[in-house]
Amino acid sequence: MKNTVIWSFLSLVALGTTGLVAGCDSDEKLARSALGESCDDTASCEDGLKCVAGTCVQKSSSSGGSSSTGDGGEPGTSGSLSTGGTPPVVKPPVLGGEGESCTKRADCEDGLGCFSERCQRDGGGQGGEGGTVGPTLGGIGETCGLTSDCEKGLRCLPQSDSFDVSAKAIGSNSVGVCTQLDSGLAPSGKVCGAECAEAADCCQLPLAQQTATGAASCTELAELVGNVANCATAKGQAGIQCLALQVYCDDNCGAKTWACTDGACFYEAKCSVVGEVVGGCPTVTRGGNLVPTCDTAGTKKCTGAPAVATGCEKDADCTDEVVFDYQTDTCVDGECTCQKSTGHCYRKCSEPIDCPVGYTCGDDSLCMPVPACTEDIQCIRSRGNINAKCAEGACVIPCEHDVDCPENEGGLTNGFFSQVCKDKVCVSLGCQSDDECGQYGESGLRSFCTAPAVLPAGEGGVVSAITD
Repeated sequence: MKNTVIWSFLSLVALGTTGLVAGCDSDEKLARSALGESCDDTASCEDGLKCVAGTCVQKSSSSGGSSSTGDGGEPGTSGSLSTGGTPPVVKPPVLGGEGESCTKRADCEDGLGCFSERCQRDGGGQGGEGGTVGPTLGGIGETCGLTSDCEKGLRCLPQSDSFDVSAKAIGSNSVGVCTQLDSGLAPSGKVCGAECAEAADCCQLPLAQQTATGAASCTELAELVGNVANCATAKGQAGIQCLALQVYCDDNCGAKTWACTDGACFYEAKCSVVGEVVGGCPTVTRGGNLVPTCDTAGTKKCTGAPAVATGCEKDADCTDEVVFDYQTDTCVDGECTCQKSTGHCYRKCSEPIDCPVGYTCGDDSLCMPVPACTEDIQCIRSRGNINAKCAEGACVIPCEHDVDCPENEGGLTNGFFSQVCKDKVCVSLGCQSDDECGQYGESGLRSFCTAPAVLPAGEGGVVSAITD
């Protein structure tokens, strides 16, 4: 009886052990995918299989060299013992042909790239070559889902075929596009919008003068003036014609009559009379800016000419002198203050509200520029960019590459591009030539690509008060 109990106990232990082993084996089969089933990686497939394009396939390229188990069936079958299934034929992943849909280059057949979610021939071979080990990576302009879908040195950024350049924004149907990080371009430091680049540029008959004189060119104007008996005494339209020929069309125009200062034309020849006659001042510059009348009692010049240093050393020296940045005005006693570092006279201020927007009343009663910022939060709000920083009183956008600059969204593939990353800060690319520039103001005449003008502020960045 004792032996019977012992043997019965051992039998139960053996049955339990067998059940545990069977249970573990059963769990492993359920946890790993069989031939032709979905997978995330090779580890999720059964022995003898590997994970390719999300499907478990045989490791051997031969049709019958390796075995697999199906759903609880015999090796080499796809079904159970009772169904007598046949070995499945596992096809390689189907790659897109030309014109078919894709999300990245690896979805397309060899020789095709993924552009705008369609497999197309790229012609340039920028993407990875077919037949290489690992996924084929996308080149510049190819569709992507992640940066890892792109070749080294490229980044996957949102993009749209209907990129709105004027709005500098990406459309709602944007897709990922492999984008280069830097353009390789350097900022020019120049901007469009100048009236002139040199004095000779000011020697052009303004459109307003063409109407006033009845001449469309200097050649035509010379013919009209040839019919005037004496230009020195001519008045009315004849006087206007004679003055215009001398001011805009004379062979020595650029050398004797005009100066180009900070991209603006100034008439600097001597004058002797008030009025639009020979010896007087022209009414407009090339670009249509007004020229003040002749200062016959003082400087004997058109007061729109660039002022020179008066050499003032104290405020009292400014009395009866021209206001440096309002040259149609002359300082009266007690109205102006002297900027001793330059010798220029400015209308003085007594409190911040006397100054234009962007300026405050500072040292020596001069209107001084107000820094654009003192804290980052001011730049974040004004630029609408969480990455904006305040650096030395100016708002900047930090960057590592050109593609980081907010105004370049899509610009390194097929969109708007206007900034480059220089010294880790986004700066304007600037213009490279006059051909890029539009018209000057409302004149209809072309503008020039020059260094940024500093007008109307005088030297040192100060300006005159506008009230007191």
